[in-house]
Amino acid sequence: MIDNGSHIALRDSLETIGAACAIFAFDGRWTLSQANARFAAIAGRPLSECLSKELGGFLPGSVEAPLVAALSQCVGASQALETELMIERDGTARWWRVVAAPVHGVDALARCALVTLIDISDRKQLEAQLATSRQRFEALVQTAYDGIITIDEQQNIRLMNDTARTLFGVGTASVEGSKLSRFMPPRHRDSHQMFVSAFRGASIDARPMHARSPVLGLKADGTEFPIEVTISKIRVDNAVEMTAVIRDVSERSKLLENLRVASSHDALTGLFNRRHGGEVLAREAQRCGRFDHVFSVALLDLDDFRGVNDRLGHYGGDLVLAAVSKLVLGSVREIDTVCRWGGEELLVLLPETSQDEAFRWAERVRVLIAGHDFVTPGFGALQLTVSLGIAMVRKDQTIDQIIDRADKALRTAKLRGRNRVAVGDS
Repeated sequence: MIDNGSHIALRDSLETIGAACAIFAFDGRWTLSQANARFAAIAGRPLSECLSKELGGFLPGSVEAPLVAALSQCVGASQALETELMIERDGTARWWRVVAAPVHGVDALARCALVTLIDISDRKQLEAQLATSRQRFEALVQTAYDGIITIDEQQNIRLMNDTARTLFGVGTASVEGSKLSRFMPPRHRDSHQMFVSAFRGASIDARPMHARSPVLGLKADGTEFPIEVTISKIRVDNAVEMTAVIRDVSERSKLLENLRVASSHDALTGLFNRRHGGEVLAREAQRCGRFDHVFSVALLDLDDFRGVNDRLGHYGGDLVLAAVSKLVLGSVREIDTVCRWGGEELLVLLPETSQDEAFRWAERVRVLIAGHDFVTPGFGALQLTVSLGIAMVRKDQTIDQIIDRADKALRTAKLRGRNRVAVGDS
């Protein structure tokens, strides 16, 4: 039909095609041989003004060169090919998928090409939107304050942002494809495997991991550090991927630990403070009363501590008190509790200890301190003594009554000349 058919019949045939179609002939130059109305709409002018003209006569100059190249390649290779072209008119750009197929004449030589143009502008717009979304996502992930790690169902790392790399100390080293377990302490890996498996099958899509138990991360150098983790899951190509958002909470954990210590410890001596000592005393007294166990307490006071302060000053006195506290702390068992009760007075709680056993312990401490040389800057060695009052806890007594009995015993030791141990009334 192209060689010897009528143009009208050819045009009518092209009109039956649901896409923009055109036939280009080559005779030293590419000209439009025939086209349908859809193609004329793309050209933006009546078909009569386009026929027998070169491409530049009715198509934008930016389109002419790539289309001529496609036609020449199609005919030269004698095979169909596809390309994409953007045609802009009146400030509006449309994208077209161009399919060029050689048309062979009676001499079997391809001198024409049938070109079909399919509007792919919507697809291109979606691709552009996806590309923009991807760029935004990548920028968000890479600049996020928190570390982000994505793993597949086998817990292989698929993505790790720069913050996570810094947190775990891997720098620019390749981690994609390696196991997530490399970033957790070995003792936690089995339980983490079970947790991930359970979460994959759970109905929820996100869970803050730190709400279940403390989480520790493992740096590349083997250092462990506390982290806060929130995990979520998404389905990608019929597979479940999980993303962890990770925050280093080392500073917060350190602050909380400092606050915890400050709330229960005396800043000068490092011993437990009075509040904590009272809590332990109440708890131990209740336990020993319930199970009918013995329990003793001791109050220790430095003899003539005012004279020490007068001689050394308060700073020197603080050093002496801290040194005495260290000696006392080193003399007790793990189950015992030593706290600063007030001023230079220490309270020692001795669970599972009878009155006689408490007395023997107190004597050892008294002798230990009396024989110790307390070296203070600028004053050389200093000898000190302490007095102690012992009381065994009774079932029917309140905490105040227990302390009062130990305090009375301590005053008795002072009245008897100091540097001695006295036992409260039983």
